[in-house]
Amino acid sequence: MAKQPSTQEHLSIEEIVDNMVVLKNGTVSIIMETSALNFDLLSPEEQDARIVAFANLLNGVNYPIQISIRTVRTDVSEYIKRLGDYKNKQISDSLVRQIEIYIQFIKNLTTKNEILDKRFFVSIPYRGMVLSDPSLIKRMFGSKQAKVSNIQKLVEKAKVELYPKRDNITRLFKKMGISVTQLNNNDLLMLFYEVYDPDKIGYQRLGLTIDEYTTGVVRPLEQE
Repeated sequence: MAKQPSTQEHLSIEEIVDNMVVLKNGTVSIIMETSALNFDLLSPEEQDARIVAFANLLNGVNYPIQISIRTVRTDVSEYIKRLGDYKNKQISDSLVRQIEIYIQFIKNLTTKNEILDKRFFVSIPYRGMVLSDPSLIKRMFGSKQAKVSNIQKLVEKAKVELYPKRDNITRLFKKMGISVTQLNNNDLLMLFYEVYDPDKIGYQRLGLTIDEYTTGVVRPLEQE
């Protein structure tokens, strides 16, 4: 019986190593998540200043970047649980009643309306193109895609190129009053898990860590 291809073979991700995403085409990317601001609440002067700052950001990079917005369903179950724990510690009947009313309001709100949240990401790619051709045997059996060779060497080269760009992007966003955080291995794992298998996660976030994930997609970079 022919071996069924795994889900991993259909993904463009080769590895997640040292807080970087290595794609099967040899591209290595840093992915950063930014904070957000409510533009509508700013004064006209502040809005103009943020627009100028964003224009300076775009003019301040001479390398490709990708800005992505992901809309996700917000899980409020943990928030409701904490409210319940807080209510149980109160001795004032009136305060307990007010907390119960608020909890019921949140439950009704989330039942009738889907609570959405937006996450903002900036990715910076490095195209190393360190690929090796598939072997003759693999080509005979239909595997014609080249594979990334020497991932450790590729990642080390990518760090030299990407770290200065990452720091530059961080400084430019800071001038806009927006903080930037590079996603680590576990953050990247959770992000792509949510992207590729959203139905399994639903409204709740998995309690999954790198140590609990055993496939070859995610692993620490081996020391020489």
